Amino acid sequence: MQVATVTTADFGLLHAVRDTLRDADDAYLCVAFAHERGVRLLEKELEALRVRKARVRMLVTTAFDRGGSTGEALALARQLGVDVRVHNHAGGTFHPKLYLGASGREAGAVIGSANLTAGLACNVEVGVALRGKRVDAPIATAWHWGEQLWQDTRSEAWLPQAAEQGSETIAPDLLAALSAAQRLDPVFMTLGPRPKPNRVVEVTPTEVFIETEETRRKRSGPQPVPAWMLNIAWDYLRTRGELRNVVLLDELRVHRSSAVCAMLARVPGVEVVKGQGIVLRWTVGVGEARRERGRS
Repeated sequence: MQVATVTTADFGLLHAVRDTLRDADDAYLCVAFAHERGVRLLEKELEALRVRKARVRMLVTTAFDRGGSTGEALALARQLGVDVRVHNHAGGTFHPKLYLGASGREAGAVIGSANLTAGLACNVEVGVALRGKRVDAPIATAWHWGEQLWQDTRSEAWLPQAAEQGSETIAPDLLAALSAAQRLDPVFMTLGPRPKPNRVVEVTPTEVFIETEETRRKRSGPQPVPAWMLNIAWDYLRTRGELRNVVLLDELRVHRSSAVCAMLARVPGVEVVKGQGIVLRWTVGVGEARRERGRS
């Protein structure tokens, strides 16, 4: 059996989860919290499992007023063919982070600190990735433990409530900054070697509508950039201190990466790094951090 420590430092944790799901005919995500940004990180794998008619399940909790699983995340998971259950009880905190996948006799598990949220790529998280046979003791134990929770009488099928309907909203501080920048100048130039104008037509709590040269030529109207794309980029930039367009596109799977980078570049505290492709740097608190390192 293969055992490896994986972290978010090099996307190893995210890749391990994706690899665990990729070839599975039976997949199970047993996590405390699920947010739309987290489900989007695994959307390609979950869609492939849906097309192959694999068995995919997810067990979460909705018992937290803040930071818990969101209705839009669970609704998206269901659209992707995931059987969703909720485990809420008053006797303790439901807090696992377990990702399982099996194909025939082969199986894998990722056990660590990351929920199915943006933290899977943006936070400082660590886990252990196991690859081997489904009967191997550590993997078999993880599956058995997860199955017990799935069958627990407190685990119930998720039924969307009216209060849970709606879309993810842009982080309040980011929303305020983008709104102010749009009022100052609605044209946000892209950051590549040949900058192009993106005109921000409207900033709403759930999406930003942009008009590009292409949409004007095709007369297709302003196109939305949804909140999850902006939020995951914002989370990553502030946590890691730097955001590269290639990371946004390839790892975080934000296909409107150029527009997102152009908008973030106008936010106070963000600077564009020259001569290294499209790179943004978060400058807030950098001086304080350097002074702390100097005293240590």
